[in-house]
Amino acid sequence: MTVNITCYDCDGRRLCEACRTAARTLTAAGYRVEHSTRYAALRAAASGTYGFEACVVPVAAHERAVIDAASSLLAGKRLAFIVDRNADVPPGAAAGAAMLPREQYVAGEFSLAWLNGAGAAAARILDADRHAPAAIVRRPDLETDRPGSADQAHATRRLKRLADDARSVVAKAGLPSAPRLDMVAVLEDEVAWAHASGQRFGIVLVHLHGVSAAKPGVQTATAESRIRDAENIIVRAVRSTDVVSGRGDDYLVVLPEADEAGTLLAMRRVAAALNGSELRAAVKPKRARGFAAWSVGRALFPDDATTRDALLARATASLEALQ
Repeated sequence: MTVNITCYDCDGRRLCEACRTAARTLTAAGYRVEHSTRYAALRAAASGTYGFEACVVPVAAHERAVIDAASSLLAGKRLAFIVDRNADVPPGAAAGAAMLPREQYVAGEFSLAWLNGAGAAAARILDADRHAPAAIVRRPDLETDRPGSADQAHATRRLKRLADDARSVVAKAGLPSAPRLDMVAVLEDEVAWAHASGQRFGIVLVHLHGVSAAKPGVQTATAESRIRDAENIIVRAVRSTDVVSGRGDDYLVVLPEADEAGTLLAMRRVAAALNGSELRAAVKPKRARGFAAWSVGRALFPDDATTRDALLARATASLEALQ
């Protein structure tokens, strides 16, 4: 059996101490281990491409959305949550999943009963009041208390918001600022979450010709500065929950749960912010047609398309030059 160890602190390649210790414990017991970020595992589950038999999901206190959504997305898998003794565990979360104390997990001394078919009844968690182990016993009545499709969609949406934040934290990895998110990967993720939750979203595509170009005699750092300045302008023009990514001269704004009116409004706000910026005056793009001009476009999921490439094509076809 392969156990997928997920983490919100490391990226699955440069492992934290807890991941290394857990891997040693599982390997010694005869299990194969694969590491990944928590985001990557749950994103794969949302898109239906998760292939491991068992999954370890560390959660911080009050991350109810992670527990709710992971329980639904990984239904049928052998699942263990790593929790603090004061973690905000939702009622019924013990059904079909194990709750393992973080102190034991970090020390590599956690129970493996949940992998042997014993289920959550054999898992233990520290009691917040008595500071002593207390067994979490599976309640038979909870076996039929599965969340409906509406609850699962809601939990998946909540999880996605947390996942967006976690993705930036992992990407930053000690750097002064998070690196630019890749627009194609971000859009692919958004499509997967939308299919899982049944929710719509909008995108705004921004093409800023020449912003990433390093002219002869100009340092690369100057182009990098322009790229970052453009991103900051766009970020300030949209909601805090919207995700801004890019590649080259292009930027993509993903607008979760936005309808046509909201997407159009966001596009106009971005256009206005860029028109009035010092960056446009500094770069001085020529008045030109097509991709030689600064322009903005938009598309909607699922109204215009339901795949990554089709959405990008629709947004590209709708590009309008900035005034």
